[in-house]
Amino acid sequence: MKRAICFFIVLCLLSAFCACDAEPSSGGKTGTSNEIDTAGNSADQTEKDEEDMIEPITFDNLHVSADILTFIAETDKPDGEHDNDAKSDGAVISPYYNVSIGDTAVPCYAVRTTFGAHSFACADVSSGAFPLSVKIGSGLDINSAVVLPESGGATAKKQGKDHVIQVPSHGNYTFVPNGEKEKAITLFLREKEKFSAPSGYDVVKIPAGKHNDRIEFGKEKRVLYFAKGEHILKYGVEFLNNTAVYLENGAYIYADTPAADEEKTIETDWAGMPRWKALFEGNNVKNVKIYGRGVIDLSRLAWHARSAVRFDASSDITVEGVTLNNAPEWTMYFTQCKNIAVEDILLFGYRQNSDGVCFVDSANVLCKNCFARSGDDLFEVKSMYGACNIEIKDIRFEKCNAWPDKARGLGIISESKRDMKEIYFTDCSVGYASAEWMDALGGVVVILADDAKINDVYFENIEIYSSAKYPVNVTIEESSGAVVEKVVFRNLDIRGDKEVRLSNESAHGGAIKSVVFEGCKRNGALINGYAALDLKLTNVGISVVTIE
Repeated sequence: MKRAICFFIVLCLLSAFCACDAEPSSGGKTGTSNEIDTAGNSADQTEKDEEDMIEPITFDNLHVSADILTFIAETDKPDGEHDNDAKSDGAVISPYYNVSIGDTAVPCYAVRTTFGAHSFACADVSSGAFPLSVKIGSGLDINSAVVLPESGGATAKKQGKDHVIQVPSHGNYTFVPNGEKEKAITLFLREKEKFSAPSGYDVVKIPAGKHNDRIEFGKEKRVLYFAKGEHILKYGVEFLNNTAVYLENGAYIYADTPAADEEKTIETDWAGMPRWKALFEGNNVKNVKIYGRGVIDLSRLAWHARSAVRFDASSDITVEGVTLNNAPEWTMYFTQCKNIAVEDILLFGYRQNSDGVCFVDSANVLCKNCFARSGDDLFEVKSMYGACNIEIKDIRFEKCNAWPDKARGLGIISESKRDMKEIYFTDCSVGYASAEWMDALGGVVVILADDAKINDVYFENIEIYSSAKYPVNVTIEESSGAVVEKVVFRNLDIRGDKEVRLSNESAHGGAIKSVVFEGCKRNGALINGYAALDLKLTNVGISVVTIE
């Protein structure tokens, strides 16, 4: 106690953070703000040289899989059905690659996807380091390689047994060897920055360990700082106004199944399985943030148990820089929210219903520089609430790269109860859109199942590298009375020979009134007519389609 008081006095004299007057519960291991300096470094950590250009993202808790083929095969059951069950580990050290930037080794990890093990390597890089060379070494026999999106400007060149990628700027770049999406590796280079807390906030350090008690903010103006190492989080964390969660480089959070008698379930799924609120949940809150360089992994939860991140009826929300893995249902979604910023997110999953980043009945949104590969729709806009006072508009996706293994990549998807307008997908890409099990699929889509009016929706500068079904799909489903007033596809770069689909299946007066293709290309050639577009129309008049 005397030590804490003395330390408090010293901090006051130095004009640093004040000690917290309350601690959240975390199994008796939670620290206080006087364990973190104003730069976010542990007190016993040597000050890092500000001139360092590269800081690898490293997770010490991950191991080498004894059998990577068994690890991968756990996505399916012996009878061929999807395996949506819990798994003890969500990620391993990649057996395929080693990566270095100059003399700095950048660790590589791998997660399960529907078709194989997707590897990833991340580093924080100072702006002055670009352009830079990234060396990728591999035991694989690689004869050719592409870096996606090709519009990102990164190129790979073979040098001996290695490949060197010339990277022009921050962003995410996916190296695909021999055209094998099953063995891809995503390199994610984010802007280098030190931890800082908002002015006037306490910082509460959560050491690594198994947290059997609830972790709570306790009061407003507080940052929960999850330190490097493995965290097993049994109960969800609920935000208050003016609060934040920070994941230190190397922090790896596994969600564990809560005790049914201690955390109330919200409902059961169609199979009667219990469901809980999201692991990180905010309801009717404002000015909240999740940021850092850690991982939130839900692999150990049963199917549909909970989402990773969800905010409802909230505003001024930021989610930035973290990696999300293998959610058993929608990974990250926002319902009836305003003023949302999602940036630099890396998202993986293979289970059914593991949708990526979803904005529902929300407005004033920016989702930027994210990569998602999962078992359902990825970057999407929806309307599910008949009664909501938020006008759905001003939703922007920029530089987001989608690899939809089982569903759709980018667009307005399915639920569409209320009108939507001013929705923009700009400088985005679809790497591999692999699903082909139904007609309402595609890389870039407007799929409507309810009665909304859709107007001023723009898909601009979109690279669609590979699509197993339709690269572009605008469909009004049979149950829908929706009206598409105006959808514009501008400067699309479509690869392959799959048809572009426009279909009105409505039995309730739905209509597609205006779809524009402007400056689009297919396999490098300008699309100057309906034949070049390879357009498939169902109950849609050719007069509603404009090609410029």
